[in-house]
Amino acid sequence: MITNKNKFTVLLVTFFMLGFGNVVSHSANQVGKSELANQISLVENGLQSDVMFEGDPSWTIKQRMEHYGVPGVSIAVIKDHKVHLVKHYGITDKQTNQAVSDETLFQAGSISKPVAAYGALKLVESGKLSLDQPVNRYLKGWQIPENELTKKRPVALKHLLNHSAGLTVHGFWGYSKGLPVPSVLQVLNGEKPANSAPVVVDLLPETQMRYSGGGYTVMQKLVADVTEKNFPQALDDLVINPIGMKQSTYQQPLPPEKLKFAAAGYLPNKKPVPGKHHVYPEMAAAGLWTTAEDLAKFAIDVQLGIKSNQSKVLSQTMTEKMLTPWVSQNVGLGFFIDSKKQGVYFGHGGWDEGFSADLVAHKTAGYGVAIMTNSNHPAFIEELKNSIAAAYGWQEYLQPVYNKLTISESELKRISGRYFFNPDMLFTIAKEQEKVMMRYLDGTAMEIFKVADNLYIRREQNRKFSFIENPETKQVELVFDMGNGTTVARRRLAEDEIIPFEAVIKDELVKAEKQYRQLLEKTPEMKEQVEWNVLNQVERYVDSNQLVKAKHLVALNIKLFPKSVNSLNKQAQLALQMSNNKLARQVYKEILTILPEHQPALEALKALSKD
Repeated sequence: MITNKNKFTVLLVTFFMLGFGNVVSHSANQVGKSELANQISLVENGLQSDVMFEGDPSWTIKQRMEHYGVPGVSIAVIKDHKVHLVKHYGITDKQTNQAVSDETLFQAGSISKPVAAYGALKLVESGKLSLDQPVNRYLKGWQIPENELTKKRPVALKHLLNHSAGLTVHGFWGYSKGLPVPSVLQVLNGEKPANSAPVVVDLLPETQMRYSGGGYTVMQKLVADVTEKNFPQALDDLVINPIGMKQSTYQQPLPPEKLKFAAAGYLPNKKPVPGKHHVYPEMAAAGLWTTAEDLAKFAIDVQLGIKSNQSKVLSQTMTEKMLTPWVSQNVGLGFFIDSKKQGVYFGHGGWDEGFSADLVAHKTAGYGVAIMTNSNHPAFIEELKNSIAAAYGWQEYLQPVYNKLTISESELKRISGRYFFNPDMLFTIAKEQEKVMMRYLDGTAMEIFKVADNLYIRREQNRKFSFIENPETKQVELVFDMGNGTTVARRRLAEDEIIPFEAVIKDELVKAEKQYRQLLEKTPEMKEQVEWNVLNQVERYVDSNQLVKAKHLVALNIKLFPKSVNSLNKQAQLALQMSNNKLARQVYKEILTILPEHQPALEALKALSKD
């Protein structure tokens, strides 16, 4: 692993000279041009995966953008509590070839959450909200539905910000161009045209951390209610304007004056997001449009609040509370917390359809980075973060370089098998062409490496795991080390234990339907996961031109979810692709009985009427 500046060339014969990226240094007068050029060279030439082995190479940013298919990237590096470097690479849109610039807006995904949390905490300090009082005391026109769990412990703001409220709905799909966009009330109630389930409490609050975009949507309504403003305006007043995040907005959809700066999103398969991006009415959870530089300003404000009570938003006491783990050892009030031996990092990742981003900063050392891309390749972001960490000498950030040890045949026999991931997903450990692989049913595959006695790791993720016999079942389990002394075990499945998605992969759709109905009756909260799994498999069939298989599989989804506009829309698209215009008309008309204002269906029927 390359972590020493001396291992890099100092000569700037890279993209900085060749014009691949454009650079803006907001502190060039504080560092010599040669030092700045050197650091740019280190960043651009030192990309490395989270897990490195002896002899592994590093990559250039251009190589990895091409490898993953990342159209555009923007970075803002923090040093000494200031924005030290802003740099952009690539394009905002493959149709226009417009270069990424200071004004380019990206969707921040879940980085929306800590920015929104910052605003909510400001309302606490101003006395308009309480961290500890039940939020139902403040909500107007809608309240968290009461049940035995909430009677025992009501949901408070601290639970919403900490993902410990026991609220449902992990995340949100967003709404593509032309689709009707639900109100916040419709999202919270799971009412059409919302494409997500109702937000309810089904775990006792304050007993465990369970990530909930639904909880942040409750917080969104809470902030709007107590400020008596729409949420984007409230966050402008509370956070965005005080910090000087000049390009940023929570407006969904974007107004014309902002839309012209918006990047177009691209999916993992390199295809464009239909309509260029989704609309997210769940603004606090996923709706922030911003730039890397604006996010860096936000992180700096947090750092200054900790350092010298100089935040423009929160007091030092409240900022410290925000970065203090609670319930879970790695979650504060809006940020994820990574505690090292000699310091603490705080941050959050983001994923919206076609956009991925990351923000990480050191609590006390005054450095960090914001990275924004218009593609869904978080592995690329990790590699770029590692290069920046090496170039800027971050403490305790990069992982050690490992040696690969041999996995013996007896070990392979002990660890091989099918392992439970969730009720509709598993992964298999098996040898494939001289490599030991961890392969998920959706096709995701990662080689596993032995790095110590009964200790393994994957190159793609810095999370070690072991294979340990459960003393009760006497079965070997795969046990992940999650850090901070916590572990997660994945049990090995018996040979005759089949999950529904296995039947899908084997094209046994009658069997799959029966198993899915049993699963959904027992665990109805799996509905979104099941539909997502099946539709993704439909997409894989389409990509490989297996249209008949895709047709049969989407029909299964419609049997399971007859009122799902997502599945019906995919069926209509497939019908058109297979030149079955009659079926396409029929399905689009069915969509309009569910959502009369469904614009893509209206436009498709109008086009079909001309045939």
